[in-house]
Order: sequence, then structure tokens, then C-alpha cells
Amino acid sequence: MKDYHFENNPKEFDQTIRLDTINEKVKQMEQNDIHTDDLGDKDEFLNVFQSEHLEHIAHREPQEETDETEQSDTIQPSVWEQTKAEKTIPNLDILQPKPEEPAPFWNKKTVGLVTLGCIVALMVCIGLGKLLFRGLHNNTAVLSDAYKPMLICATLDDGEFLVYDIQQQKQKTVMCTEKTEVYHKGERVFVDTIQKGDVLMMALDKKEEVVIEAKYDDTIKQKEITNLSVDTQNRTIKTEHTNYVYDANTIFLYEQNNIAPSSLAPCDVLEIDTIGDKIWSAEVLQYHGYLAVENKADIKNGMLQLDDQEPVPLEEVSRIPVSEGEHTVKVTGDNIETHTDNILIEAGAEYPYDLSKAQEKVGVLVINTNVTDYKLYINGTVVDSSTPTVLPLGEYDVVILKNGYLEWNQTVTIDKDTVTIKAELQEDVQYGAVSIVCNEEGSRVRIDGVEKGVTPLHLELPYGVYDIEVEQAGFPVYRQTVEVKNPVVHIIADLTE
Repeated sequence: MKDYHFENNPKEFDQTIRLDTINEKVKQMEQNDIHTDDLGDKDEFLNVFQSEHLEHIAHREPQEETDETEQSDTIQPSVWEQTKAEKTIPNLDILQPKPEEPAPFWNKKTVGLVTLGCIVALMVCIGLGKLLFRGLHNNTAVLSDAYKPMLICATLDDGEFLVYDIQQQKQKTVMCTEKTEVYHKGERVFVDTIQKGDVLMMALDKKEEVVIEAKYDDTIKQKEITNLSVDTQNRTIKTEHTNYVYDANTIFLYEQNNIAPSSLAPCDVLEIDTIGDKIWSAEVLQYHGYLAVENKADIKNGMLQLDDQEPVPLEEVSRIPVSEGEHTVKVTGDNIETHTDNILIEAGAEYPYDLSKAQEKVGVLVINTNVTDYKLYINGTVVDSSTPTVLPLGEYDVVILKNGYLEWNQTVTIDKDTVTIKAELQEDVQYGAVSIVCNEEGSRVRIDGVEKGVTPLHLELPYGVYDIEVEQAGFPVYRQTVEVKNPVVHIIADLTE
């Protein structure tokens, strides 16, 4: 602290008085109640001097000389000391007490409180902003109601997508950038996970060109369906419990390739994305091939069973859709053994199922006949007659031929393991027309001793040898042995006395 100089009296002009002496003088004045209003409280003076007015004092202009008519006990410095004091300390007018001024508003405490309030307000604003928006993109805010359902129609180059805006009912292109956020079931995923046929909720910028955020959420329902029935005319797909609709913009995919809804089969398994009861995307998870049944005409009352499904009449089966994968096919019939095969159906391919390989049921035909060394024909084909004949179950035309016997034929049904038939062959008898005349009409005729009539006599006789007698009273008996071996035989009996 620099020294301060005061005058006590002219004799002590050159005496130097330190601040300690001044303080002592001030205390004495307080005790004697002398000039209490001039200097005020010493502590207040020191506080003011050291803090609020220090800078002001350092820059203030030199003050005018104090009034020389100060009280008698005021110390008057010499001219040299006064000059020195003006250069080293402030004018003593500052020691005079001043009226109290109110503390300035912008002090440290006020500034601190205001700063803290601003920080809290900023944090609140940031929190609300995060709740309302996921972020900013190109300095453009996205409103909370800006999420729209979009159907991905195609993935283009450089993060560009062709989409169908379900709300606006129109196609457009949108762009995903490195700032685009994509979420699947609450977890962030890469943009390249978005594929053709996906249905997402998208938040776009105000120009509806850039995707700010895309998410798969509960607005779009996803499920698997099968046992379906497609009505392309009314654009409906029915399952066991639910009816769905679709429209011209709905995408049907198999292995990321478009397919027509008419190509779907009841056995197909689909994963569908719906909003309400409307299908916007359907991806075939399990597609079908075809089972083509061949050579089924010879199977009587045939039935076909696929896996554990109900058997269907074979005559109603031609080309049926079957889900891809391994299957068991069983065919039964009246004339075949049960035929079972394991087959592999490929998606979109046709599997030919040839029933000519089915093993037929067979039975044994046993023929008992009255002749030997005969010829046996079955359905016009000669078979060995020396052994029983093994035939598939069914109906057959059986013919037996032997010289000298009439043909034997019959339709035989083989419907069990062994079928026995009895064939009685009749001799093949030929007849000749025999004409017997006599010179004496009315003569009696006997053939092999049996009277047959009178002459002239005409009759049919089987081929063979016969004894013929012609008799008339008064004449000797006419006797002749005749062999009938021609169609016509003439006999002339001449009776003489």
C-alpha cells in the first residue's frame, strides 16, 4: 500500500503520515462523533476502495484542489507532497462517504443463474426434439405424422428405390442416403436389407424424395398362410379362417421373381404383408410342381392317395399341383396290387408317374374238358393248354378248338386266385341229304332195322355207314349198305318178282 501525506499544521508540512495513522485518526473521530458523515465506516471504505472503485480510481481525471477551508484538524500537505500524492494516490475526496447505491443487476450471481436456466431449457428442448423426430436431414425436420406405408416395387442403383405410395396410390422413386436409418423389430439394420416386395413405414423429407427413416413395424402385419384358394376375378385369397383381398399393385414373388396370382396352388406356402385385410406383398416360401399320372386306363376302380391326404378316384386325376419336396404316392385298384412309390417334386417342374409299372393282380385259370390235345385261345391269343394259365385279374374270351368237334367259347372272369371252368365239346357232325326211290311206290324203308317211311323217301343222315332195306308185299326184300359221306346221296331200289 502506498503512503499518503497529510498536513497537520504549517509546522508539520513535511511530515509523512502513513495509512495506519489515518485509520487511528478515523477511530478517534468515531469515538468522539466528529465528522462521522464525512468518512463513514472504515470497513465499508476499505471494501469499496479495494473492489468496486479500484478500476474507476485508476482511470479517473485529476480532481480539483480541495477546499482550503477544511476543519482545523485536517492535514494539509505541502506543495511538493501534494504534487507527489496526486501522482501516487487518489484524491482524498474518495475518502468521503457516499450514498449507498443498489447492487448492479448483472452481477456474478445473476449471470450464473441465467446461464444455468438457459442450459436446462436447452436440454429440455433437445429431449422434446428427440421424442418428436429421429433427427434432421439437410436441415429439414420430419413431422411425426410423416410416416407412410410404402411397397418396394424395385431396388435401383445407388440407394434408389421404386416404391408404391399406398396412401397416395401412386408410384415414385425415393433415395436412401448414408444418414437414412432403417429399423427392423426395433433394431437398426443396413439399408441394403430392403428388398423388392417389402412393405415399410417411411418418413420422407418435405420434398418426399429422401428417406429419413424406414421401419418394419406393427402397422404392417406379416404371417404365413397355406391351404389357400385364389379368385382372380374378384381378387381375393381365401384360407381356412380368413378372407383377404389384393389389387393390381400387389406384388407376388417367388425367389424374387414376379409370378401371377393365378399360378398359386392350394398347397403353396405364402408369407404375406397386410394392412388390415388387404395383401400388399406375397412371397412364396414353398412353391409347387406337378404330378402327371400316365397309363391309368387299365386300372379298374383305381384310387390315388398322396401322403396322408384322402384318396381320390384315379379317373379324376390327370395333372395335379403338389408342393415341392418328397412325397409318398399310393395307388390301389381292383386289378392291381397296391402300388406305392416315393417321389421328389421340384418347384415348377412336372413329374411323370407311369402306372404301367404297377404290378397287376393275377389269378390261375384251370380248364376241365372232355377232349385232349385241343387248342386254347385267350383274347385271340394261343396259350399253352397243357398247364394252368396265369392271368391278371379281369375278363377274358376263352375259345377251345378240336377237329371233329364244334368250337367251344365262353367269357371268363378272373377275380380271385384260382378260377376253374368245365368245357364240354360237342362233336362236329355233318349230314348228307339221302333220297330213296323204288320202282314200286309205297314200299317200306328201314335204316339200320328202323322203319323210316315209304318210298319215295327223303331224309338227312349224319355222315356214316347205314344198312338200308326196302320191302313190298309179293316182292323179295331189297337190301344195300350205303356210306353217307357226301352232302347228297341217291339210292334206287329195284323190286322184281
